[in-house]
Amino acid sequence: MTGNFTGNGASRKKPFWVKFFTHWGRKIAPPSAGNNLESRKSLWKRLILLLLLASAVGFLLPSQALGTSLLVILLLAILFEFSAGNIRKFSPDDKDLVFLTLLLVAMLAATKASLAVFPFIEPAFPEIPHSAYVYGIGIAAGAILVRIVVNSETALVFSVVASVLAGWLLDNSVFFSVYFFIGSVVGAHSVGYCEDRNILLKTGAKVGLVNVLTILCQNLIGHEWVLSTVGFNLLFGFLGGVVAAVVVLGILPFVEWVFGYTTNIKLLELANLNHALLKKMLLEAPGTYHHSVVVSTLAETAARAVNANPLLARVSAYYHDIGKITKPLYFVENQGLQENKHDKLEPSMSSLILVSHVKDGLELAREYNLGQKISNIIQQHHGTSLISFFYQKAKDQENPEMDQVDEGAYRYHGPRPQTKEAALVLLADAVEAASRTLLQPTPARLHGMVQKIINAFFTDGQLDECELTLKDLHQIAKSFNTILTGIHHHRVEYPAPAAKESSGKKRNNGDFFKQPAKTGRDRHPEDKKSGEEDIKRLGM
Repeated sequence: MTGNFTGNGASRKKPFWVKFFTHWGRKIAPPSAGNNLESRKSLWKRLILLLLLASAVGFLLPSQALGTSLLVILLLAILFEFSAGNIRKFSPDDKDLVFLTLLLVAMLAATKASLAVFPFIEPAFPEIPHSAYVYGIGIAAGAILVRIVVNSETALVFSVVASVLAGWLLDNSVFFSVYFFIGSVVGAHSVGYCEDRNILLKTGAKVGLVNVLTILCQNLIGHEWVLSTVGFNLLFGFLGGVVAAVVVLGILPFVEWVFGYTTNIKLLELANLNHALLKKMLLEAPGTYHHSVVVSTLAETAARAVNANPLLARVSAYYHDIGKITKPLYFVENQGLQENKHDKLEPSMSSLILVSHVKDGLELAREYNLGQKISNIIQQHHGTSLISFFYQKAKDQENPEMDQVDEGAYRYHGPRPQTKEAALVLLADAVEAASRTLLQPTPARLHGMVQKIINAFFTDGQLDECELTLKDLHQIAKSFNTILTGIHHHRVEYPAPAAKESSGKKRNNGDFFKQPAKTGRDRHPEDKKSGEEDIKRLGM
């Protein structure tokens, strides 16, 4: 739900070399000294990375260094322009580009080193043909790692570059470029929602099986059926997938630590309700804790309905309101029977306190190392929405002869949700809070409330910068209605006991009173009557 705008009624296409060094697919603020400085810094960073990569490839092929380096620059520039202009989710930032460059250089260096080591291994295993070792090179590890820490679109582009350059190192072999590309794509696809390290081992097995099929296709094309050669080729082809998985298992924690990426495996660790920050919220802001747990259920269910990341939605919902820990009694869910502290404050001050919980949450997220993805959702979970209660209160107290109330002072600072998961947390947060205000939360009233809240955010433009469609909003409302109806279900009134036991009365749930009831001779008639009315009033 995004729009593209051009200035002065027209747009002018930039040269591809400019697009390569500038941020793609992002809304750029009007030119200013600060923006120009950042743009120049970004340009130099990307230029240095490109030269580093070209130089590394040239170093690996010293006899063709100049031509190789220039060809790498041409390949990356054209591929980057096409991907950024046609693949919506391909917009790597500076950190991603550093990671991709270093990963590609490391993979190519490892490939070149492997080719240098293979001749020393051959004498120890003379029965294994030299060509078989090459099939065991785990180029697919790069695409698998990129898919886990960035996204599938970037992994696809990386697969193209890595496969072409790896085939280039293998005497310009077209087959090995295709072989590595197929394995990389299968590996990246298999770790779409990698929530367990065992999934990586299964992915390695899948890549190995696909490698085997690709080698069989090669033999069918070339009519090469020497049994020993084909057997070893198939064996090392399968081992190539396993090697890729083992490499990813080994370096993934290092990549998470160095680059600060938040993977699904990291999210599973943060999903533990015994996490120190969640336990702190439970003790200091119990109402917020319960609210967050319900929001997580709503967000996770909706994420499954709209093909978002349910694990990210659930975990980010756990932590989206952690900023309320610093001032818990200023939020109604934590006040209990105490007086409302906002009754003695000006609306503007109350608004500042509510807005500050986002900033406080970001500080806690950095302190507890929650990762960038969760920090982004904490920052975006209110978007730029209006704090309507205190804004209306300020309007009611407004003096027409004085300055008018500024609506911007009663809005969150944003930004608006940039991802599906951030938008789901925003909607689930508002829906759960609003459901608490219904005196009689019947299914019909809950459905009407959910639709009203979603429409309000939609018309306010809070969903303009995420990827939710109108169809997605319909599915989200449907999932919210299902969960809320289950939470606010009604219980039937328990009937009065049909018979009395001599030793006492039995509850409907099968429990007995600890003391036997008095008989009619021992009880006063009025006490007996009032006691029966009390029991009926309690539904027993």
